[in-house]
Amino acid sequence: MNKQDIFEHYESKKGEIESKLNSFEDLRYSSEERKFKELVFVILSSQTRAEKAWEACNILEKQDLLLNGSEEDLEQVLLEEDVSYPENKSKYIVSNREMLSQPTLQDPERGLKISQKIDEENLEDSRAWFAKNVKGISWKGASHFLRNIGYGNSFGIISSHIAVQMNEIGLIKSPEPPKTKEEYLKQEEVLQEFAENIGIDVKALDLVLWSAKTGEIFK
Repeated sequence: MNKQDIFEHYESKKGEIESKLNSFEDLRYSSEERKFKELVFVILSSQTRAEKAWEACNILEKQDLLLNGSEEDLEQVLLEEDVSYPENKSKYIVSNREMLSQPTLQDPERGLKISQKIDEENLEDSRAWFAKNVKGISWKGASHFLRNIGYGNSFGIISSHIAVQMNEIGLIKSPEPPKTKEEYLKQEEVLQEFAENIGIDVKALDLVLWSAKTGEIFK
């Protein structure tokens, strides 16, 4: 697949992709609980198909486990839904929920405070904060989460699948995904330049590349 193929695919799917991005933008104004669901999705989707991870999120929400489930409750659902590393991910969810619910000077009540961690004037620092402090996500996960709730329009989402495709079209030498902050930011810069060159917003590029490979536009 070359640049022209990618752009033509984007043009053929532009309506669906723009609709998906608009749905992400709408989540800027959603509840803290809804944002937490997106964070859990990003955690669960690591080494698990996105559709399967999202279905697990829906079940956890329906059973009131996202906000109130114990590690054991969460792990049982993740096992049943065939989510990878269910024990670790259930621990991450509970730990993150506790950390993000701590009282602050701005809000002394207990309860999720994800929005307080996002500085719209400095999204780079916000991304760095999530990558450093939220368990179970990396720079890719922090970028993915912020994009999926309507922030970080300049962030590249470099999953293992996208790294393979970047390698196939000659953007990077190795198909291995970035393992460090430095590697991630270097590959992200390459992806940003590529997006600009072919006339596609970088926030859409992972959706475009994944759709071109699988025919699916998801999250």
